[in-house]
Amino acid sequence: MVLGFALLSGAVARFFPTWMAGFPINDGGMFAVMVEDLGASGYALPVFTSYNLDSLPYAYPPLGFYLGRILSDLTGWNSVEVARWLPAFFSSLAVGAFYLLAVRLLPSRLHAALATLFFALTPRAFSWFVEGGGITRSPAQVFMLLTFASVVELYRRGRRRDVLWSGLWGALAVLSHPEAAVHAAFSCFLLWVMLGRTRQSFLHSVGVAALVALLSAPWWVTVLMRHGLETMLAAAATGQKWLALLHLVFFSFTEEPYATLTAVLGLIGLARQVSRREWLLPLWLILPFVVEGRSAHLPAVIPLSMLAALAVLDVVFAALRSAPAADTVTPLERGMFFYLFLYLLFSSLVFGAQISSARVYEGDQAAMNWVQVNTPAEARFLVLTGSLSVSYDPVPEWFPALTKRHSVYTVQGLEWVAGERFSVAVRQAAKAQECLAVSAACVWQSIQNEEVDHIYLSRSLRTEHFEPLDPPRTFPYVEAGLRQDERLKLVYESEAALIFAVQR
Repeated sequence: MVLGFALLSGAVARFFPTWMAGFPINDGGMFAVMVEDLGASGYALPVFTSYNLDSLPYAYPPLGFYLGRILSDLTGWNSVEVARWLPAFFSSLAVGAFYLLAVRLLPSRLHAALATLFFALTPRAFSWFVEGGGITRSPAQVFMLLTFASVVELYRRGRRRDVLWSGLWGALAVLSHPEAAVHAAFSCFLLWVMLGRTRQSFLHSVGVAALVALLSAPWWVTVLMRHGLETMLAAAATGQKWLALLHLVFFSFTEEPYATLTAVLGLIGLARQVSRREWLLPLWLILPFVVEGRSAHLPAVIPLSMLAALAVLDVVFAALRSAPAADTVTPLERGMFFYLFLYLLFSSLVFGAQISSARVYEGDQAAMNWVQVNTPAEARFLVLTGSLSVSYDPVPEWFPALTKRHSVYTVQGLEWVAGERFSVAVRQAAKAQECLAVSAACVWQSIQNEEVDHIYLSRSLRTEHFEPLDPPRTFPYVEAGLRQDERLKLVYESEAALIFAVQR
């Protein structure tokens, strides 16, 4: 029954924010265009993506784009709808994949089912995966979990068929997302250290690695031949963030909107495992933060959910029982299960409602449609929103996807360009956004080295987490300065956006 609750509520928690938003959540604009590119190329892997008209290498692991393209061709959905629904679907499948892993590592099916409930309803287990960028992240999550489950079976039983399954799932993870490949590799090494460490298991691991490399070779060999090793190295250099270790120290990575129940129980489970010298789950919790800090919270939720289940069943419930060996579930435990389920479900739905606001609002969509219809195809835009989180602002990312025009300070995709172009673009974009709190002169100064034909000023301004403000935060001083500037002509105005043409 607990597993059924976990599977059903996990799907509800993942589809709810997608349904609420009415548009892909947060990011995914570049990925939507890359899905379109596959349609234009007849499913052949393109050399460059048409996103932002910037000759960006089509070097990203492409499996999610192929899945999106197939879905689009089967359903008739455009790439925006694909970016809206495909992530939630695969993220829901991840709940079942997690159970297959948990049942192999935890003492009982009840432990595994309860861990699955925590995984299903902990916000951090689905937040990034239901966003538009989940086109790649959510399949990667599913295949990574299946890889772990198969690897555990391999080290426990030593069967050759598990080599094949581990290699297949591992290759699909590599073909889905670069960070998933990194986390999967290091996590599998940890599993070998804790569960294997025999000559046979080492040879099996070599076989899995060889199979992963072979099955994923059509992608990475093509990218290396077209763009060189420096493209891969450039993308890898943008990931690590050592400050993410602070999230581990303070257990602040679960994103629970109310009481951090999963985090607290996970901490109790961590203490239990350490006291018993059972090191696999504690080390697995720490590992992602050391390996790749930027996305460490995503794989860290996997061991955390198992630790939380151990805390409930083997610490809390054990302390409440008068007879430690009792096998029946007491009425008090049933009540606690029921409360736990309702709380986790309510918390996840509240979180889903919050992240559903991280989108391109209807007014901005209308303004971008006007841009596509009424401006030259070669027009270059400065897109201003006032958000300093330039890598996570949906308006600049979706602008090139919805308008088919170039946005000078959109940073998505530049991480695959060799050199320091990505880091430079992030700094320049942040500087330009800061100008909305300074002056119109600052705006001009921020683009002095760029050729810009139009300035797009979004009035749908958000906080750092893109939540709407009531009343909305505006920049009347800068707006008035742009209106009065003789070098600019106001060509579009609505409650959501202003568009100025640069007079030459």
